[in-house]
Amino acid sequence: MANSRTVTTFLLVASAVNLALMVPGGFVETRDFSAYSALVLGAFNVFLTVLGLGSLVLAYAVARTPRFSGLAMLAGLGFVAVYLLDLGRIFPVPPEPMSNLLATLEWTGTVLGAALAIAAYLSARHTVESTGDTPAPTLSMPVLVGLAAIALLIVAFATKSAMGV
Repeated sequence: MANSRTVTTFLLVASAVNLALMVPGGFVETRDFSAYSALVLGAFNVFLTVLGLGSLVLAYAVARTPRFSGLAMLAGLGFVAVYLLDLGRIFPVPPEPMSNLLATLEWTGTVLGAALAIAAYLSARHTVESTGDTPAPTLSMPVLVGLAAIALLIVAFATKSAMGV
């Protein structure tokens, strides 16, 4: 169903942009996570970066073929989980409270993630099983290398900023 694919694509991009606004060291996320080891923060930032950049790649893929709707649903659930863990003060738990803007963006991200999971589920449900006639979209090697370089820079910046270094 093209309409739910369009909604899924939009929600993937909106979720990625919303997450990007909350990169540690940016304008919104200024809490100090120095109580955590660099390894824990680095691993968490790798997950968040893969979720964010992966959602942009997934948006491209879903827009071209419905076969990636299942992954988009998982991404939506990933966004919901990340935000609810932070809002529930389960992980990560910094000493200072989150700002009102950060809380608002996280609640917005939770709603976007839930809507994404639902839209992707509906898109996957309406997908005809025989999608073999539509080739899977691919990214060129320079694009993949560029994404990997951007991911490394994001992880390094976010981890360094989260540690208060």
